[in-house]
Amino acid sequence: MSEEKEVKLANAIVFKVLWPHIRPYAWMLFLSTFLVFIGIGFEVSLPLLTQKAIDGFILPAGETLCVWLPGFSGFFERLFPSIWIDSFTTFGLIYLGMIVTGFLVEFCQTLFMEYTGQKIILNLRCTLFSHMPGLPVSYYDETSSGRLVARVAGDIENMNEMFTSVLIFIFKDLVLMAAILGVLFAMNPMLAAWQAALVPVIFIGIAVFSRLVRGAFRTIRQKIGEINHSFSEGITGIKIIQTTTSRGRFTDRFQKLNFEHFKATMFQIRIFGIFMPFIGFVGTVSVALVIWHGSAAVMDKTLSLGELVAFLSYMKLFFRPLRELSEKFNLLQNALASAERITTVLTREAASPTQATDTPVLENIRHLAVSHVDFSYDGETPVLKDISFDLTPGQSIGIAGPTGSGKTSVINLITGFYPPASGEITFNGIPMDRFPIREIRNRTALVMQDPILFSGTIRDNIRPKGSTIDDEALTTALNRANCGFLFDKFQGLDTEIMEGGRPLSAGEKQLVCIARAFAFNPDLIIFDEATSYMDSQSEQAVHQAMKRLMEGRLSILIAHRLSTIRHCDRILLLRDGRIRESGTHEELAAQKGEYYHLLKKEKI
Repeated sequence: MSEEKEVKLANAIVFKVLWPHIRPYAWMLFLSTFLVFIGIGFEVSLPLLTQKAIDGFILPAGETLCVWLPGFSGFFERLFPSIWIDSFTTFGLIYLGMIVTGFLVEFCQTLFMEYTGQKIILNLRCTLFSHMPGLPVSYYDETSSGRLVARVAGDIENMNEMFTSVLIFIFKDLVLMAAILGVLFAMNPMLAAWQAALVPVIFIGIAVFSRLVRGAFRTIRQKIGEINHSFSEGITGIKIIQTTTSRGRFTDRFQKLNFEHFKATMFQIRIFGIFMPFIGFVGTVSVALVIWHGSAAVMDKTLSLGELVAFLSYMKLFFRPLRELSEKFNLLQNALASAERITTVLTREAASPTQATDTPVLENIRHLAVSHVDFSYDGETPVLKDISFDLTPGQSIGIAGPTGSGKTSVINLITGFYPPASGEITFNGIPMDRFPIREIRNRTALVMQDPILFSGTIRDNIRPKGSTIDDEALTTALNRANCGFLFDKFQGLDTEIMEGGRPLSAGEKQLVCIARAFAFNPDLIIFDEATSYMDSQSEQAVHQAMKRLMEGRLSILIAHRLSTIRHCDRILLLRDGRIRESGTHEELAAQKGEYYHLLKKEKI
């Protein structure tokens, strides 16, 4: 599928798309950043205090100690004066106080960051979900439901990791490492130079690691989408799987997808397995160099024991965030791979582009005309050729023809799911593309072959969004659609609908869909094979409801069975995307053409 081709978006593009969702909470990110600097100040101070404790108390056996480094002057001298401490107990309390204060600062910083991340993810998930219904139908032709579930669930959750556990901590680790290097150079430039010489090696390794692991995570997320799609297919078609011999084939395909995911995951693990020992090796070499040169300096009395201990503490502190940094880069690359996939959805143009300023108002549909329309889904294979007809209120058109003749494609064009390749569709004499597609759809009701009801009550399913229509009007719509069974067998408007429309039968679900059309009060009503899978009794009830709904409206009926459309004012017989015959039922029967032969086969 074209959407699933590997997408490598520049980080700047990803950030540009995501920034509007981050901007409302930027002040909290800045607050977290400020707390990061305070926390780093406390963290960097502790090894210096350890040095002062060794050199000022332990080795000299009780000499006075300066807790703060001297050298501040002017304004900073008044803020941070030198403090002389004679008691080791007082020093210990100060040390403990700094540890507790650092803990509280880190707690507040983490709390702010987690809250900020959750708010960003809440905003992003809602935006993604509200954006997806506006995408063109062609997007859903290219993308499976399993992959879309992976976007809203898995990819968004990975983004949550990035905002709450990755970005701020990567920033914190980088600032901490820079601060430690600065302190090390201030303490002993020679030893710090040995340490700094290894930093480029480390960051080159991180750059190579990031490039490799990001590609691995793209593949992993793609495979997860394929697994979700396969699993969703299996749940939807469980009855077919259980009643046919396809169980083994379905299982084999699922196992193959899982193995591909396993291979992609193992590739990422191998990369990570090489990188972590590499960081450990560089850290060990660095410590060995410091001990080698530092111990000689202590023996020569050019370096105090406290400074060597502090230096080793700083090195431990330096490589701890470096190891964490590698883990965070692992999460970051996973999150960025997900961010790319989310960005591909958010940057996909909606199905209804912005209209011109002179857009006419469509108060109601008084006339529909399809003039010499051609259409192709892929731009190569023609599906419709030179289709023309028109319709006014109170009139009905029936469209018949064999499977693949283009019946549903006509509906897809009228409802704006796809644009015609050539020709023109007009409403009230005005080209369709001059109206916002929402206006046309707000005045159109579509009753499909497979009736779709959503989880919730009957009231929730048939009441138009934002409408003030009361329960009495909804009950009237149900009664006009022959839905009295809801009050006899169930709880009326309060009937709870579960997944798949349970507990209603296929015919009952279709009647509720017709009731929904009554509640919407459309100008144009389209029936797409509305009675395909029903018994004769249910079909009769649906036909009665359809007849009531069609009164005074523009109506289009698509059907395989000619009995469904024989009473239409005009019937179009399609084959190979062309209108082969056109007229009333009596006129087409008298012509003794294709319609006549279909009529004989149906024996009506």
